[in-house]
Amino acid sequence: MNPKIIGISGSPVKNSNTDRLVKAILESSGLPYEFVKLSRKKVQPCIACLGCTEDNICKVKDDFPELAEKVKNAGAIVVGGYPPYGTVDGFTKAFLERLFSLRHQNGFNRGKLAVVAVTGIGRGAPGLNEASNQITHALTLEGMEVLGQVKAIGNPECMVCGFGQSCAMSALPWIFGEDTEVTPEKFCTVENQDEIWNEAKRLGQEINKRLRQQQAM
Repeated sequence: MNPKIIGISGSPVKNSNTDRLVKAILESSGLPYEFVKLSRKKVQPCIACLGCTEDNICKVKDDFPELAEKVKNAGAIVVGGYPPYGTVDGFTKAFLERLFSLRHQNGFNRGKLAVVAVTGIGRGAPGLNEASNQITHALTLEGMEVLGQVKAIGNPECMVCGFGQSCAMSALPWIFGEDTEVTPEKFCTVENQDEIWNEAKRLGQEINKRLRQQQAM
């Protein structure tokens, strides 16, 4: 039986804020779902071969064709990413590009419900809004209805690499100013961002409501 919701996370970090934000939406829906972590799959960017134009099946030999079938048969999709260098991450970008194979002639994703979940270091840093809008734009071009975006503050790698306090390229000074000491209270978790966490749960419930309405029609 195919899950009714597919959750996609482009974050390579184990049990990341992005992962947990996506899962919160999935779980709050109360519907069957599947969570996919793209860093554990091989999904390369689209190579523009146009091999998918006649049958909507991507001919690139990696994990995307199997994933495409799950997306195609799901009623809703939750896409989570993060913004390294101020733009959406490579894992998520490659996945979005490959959705092109489902688009030709049939538009298999038209009318599908979608939610966007993005985490970034925030605190005035660029990228959080940009990445969220980029994912939203891509899903909209596929004909999906994006029910909402949730954007949470996460943590830069500099806080855990071991050299963040002394590295000349560290992000900590422009996030925390002169106080670059890595202390527990400086770490952000999505669960402690009440407004964002509650919105994630609300969007999951909205997916449930909308899918049930579609079934009743």
